[in-house]
Amino acid sequence: MSNAIKKTVVLLIFICGNLLQAQDFKPYKIKSGKITYKKIRYSTHSIFKSENGVETSFSEQIPYISEITNYYWDDFGDKSFEETYQVSKFGGEKLRKKVKVGEQLWIGEHRYYYNFKKNQFFDDPYYLRIKCKNQFQYYQIVNSWIETQYMGVEKKGTKQLLGKKATYYKIDNSQDLFAWKGLVLKDEDFYTTPKGKRLEPNRTKIAVEIDTLSKVNKKLFNPTWLKREKLYQSLDGDKIGELLDARPDLLKQANNRRGIKIKKNDILLFVTTKLHLGKMEVLNINSNGKLNIKFEWYNNDYSKEINIKNFKIKNEAYINLDEMISETLKSKNTDFKWRKKAIIPQNNIGIYKIRINKLNNFKI
Repeated sequence: MSNAIKKTVVLLIFICGNLLQAQDFKPYKIKSGKITYKKIRYSTHSIFKSENGVETSFSEQIPYISEITNYYWDDFGDKSFEETYQVSKFGGEKLRKKVKVGEQLWIGEHRYYYNFKKNQFFDDPYYLRIKCKNQFQYYQIVNSWIETQYMGVEKKGTKQLLGKKATYYKIDNSQDLFAWKGLVLKDEDFYTTPKGKRLEPNRTKIAVEIDTLSKVNKKLFNPTWLKREKLYQSLDGDKIGELLDARPDLLKQANNRRGIKIKKNDILLFVTTKLHLGKMEVLNINSNGKLNIKFEWYNNDYSKEINIKNFKIKNEAYINLDEMISETLKSKNTDFKWRKKAIIPQNNIGIYKIRINKLNNFKI
C-alpha cells in the first residue's frame, strides 16, 4: 500500500471517528438514572381581617402538588423519557387516584409527546440539539447545556438539593434553574410586572428523589404509542395498495352487514366510493358512542390529498370520507355507518382492520 493511500485511509478513519463522536449529545455527567419530580402550582386565597374596627384584606399564594413526574435518562442524556401523572385538580383538590396525562421522549433530533386523555401524538424538533449540531457545539465539548441553551447566562452560586451541590442559574426575572451534573433538580417560574420586576412564584418543578444506581429499562425509550404512530405514518398510498393487493393475511375485512368491531387505537385501511385508498386510526370512543378518528386518503397516483387529525362522528351516523361529512341518512356516496362499537361498510366499499399482531415479520 502506497504512502498516499495510507494517508487517505487514516484521514477517512479520522473523519469517520469525528462524525460518530459528533452524533453524541450527552448533556449529563451521569450515565443513567431516574428522577422523581413534584410539580407545584399556587392557588390564590383572599384573606380578610378586622382588628380594632379596621378591616384589611390581602391575598396569599397557597402551594399544592398538581403533578408527579418520573424522568428517566440513559447514555448520559443522549435519550430520555418522562411520564407525568395528575394528582390534584386545578386549585388543589386532590384526586382519589393519580391519572397519567402524558409521556414524552427525547431522542435524536425529535421530541415526541403523547397526550393520554386526547390520545394525540406530537413530534416537535429538538431545537437545542439541532442548534448544537449545526454549530458543532456539543454538550460534551462546552461547559454546560444550560449555558448553551441560554446564551449569556452565568452561574450565580450553589444550593444543596437532595444532598447534591446544585449550581444555581438565574435565567431571567421569570425563571430560575438548579442543576447537578447537568440534571435539573429545580425549575421555578415567577410572575413578573409589565416592567419585568419579579413577583411571587407561578409554578415550580422540584426533584424529590434521585436514583443513579438502578438499571433503567431500555423499553421505556421505545413506547407503544410511538411504534403505533410510526406504523400509521409509514402507510402511504403505495404501502396501502401493497397491503390490499398482496398481504390480505395481515388484514381483517369488515362484513358488509355486521361490520367490524373496533376499539381505541385500532388502525384500518379503506377504499372509498370514489376509489380513494386511505387509512384511519381510532382516537377514542366515548360512553355515548361518539367516535373520534384521524384519517388520510390518497389520489389514484398515491399522492396525499386529505389529512384530517380529529374527525368526530355521532352514533348511528353515515360517513362520506371523500367529502368529510357526517349525515343522518345513507346516500350513494356513503362509505360507512357508525353504530356503537362497529363500522359497517356501505355501497360495497372495502374496510380492513390491520392485524397488528401479525406485523412482526412484515417490513414497514
